[in-house]
Amino acid sequence: MKKPIEARVAAIIDDTTVVLNAGYEQGVREGDLFVIFGEHEDIMDPLSGNSLGKWEAVKARVVATHVQERMCTVRAPVIREKAVTDGTRPLSALMIEHSLGHYGPRSEEWQRLEVRQHDMSGKPRLQPIAVGDGARSLPLEPEDTVAGKDDADQTAKAENTADAPER
Repeated sequence: MKKPIEARVAAIIDDTTVVLNAGYEQGVREGDLFVIFGEHEDIMDPLSGNSLGKWEAVKARVVATHVQERMCTVRAPVIREKAVTDGTRPLSALMIEHSLGHYGPRSEEWQRLEVRQHDMSGKPRLQPIAVGDGARSLPLEPEDTVAGKDDADQTAKAENTADAPER
């Protein structure tokens, strides 16, 4: 698993397209997933009193669609699918949703935890994506890849070889 790539939003082209300040030189490849986040207050360790770091609020999950030497263009993935009437979903849609952290039906809510109200800091109001926001690549696990692209390529080569006339 490769090390996450740290980047920042360098430009906002429109409401679907953002440019990050990381490209081939930093290891970005087309299809890499990124999370764009805003940093908020320092969170302190209740035992040591030391800072655990700034809390990150995720603003978007995006995919690199074009990579240049020192920058890349990212967009929110598009999931196009036909209406589902029998409860099944196309595998490609499920794989994209899973890789972006979307699990289960959209109507589900997080289960509420029993917490002490006094200790709740409250979620800061989420601001829109802005130039300077942080971005970090999300590592893909082998099962998150599209049916193992290399495996698919090998299978296609093997099928082409099998169909080719003997010389």
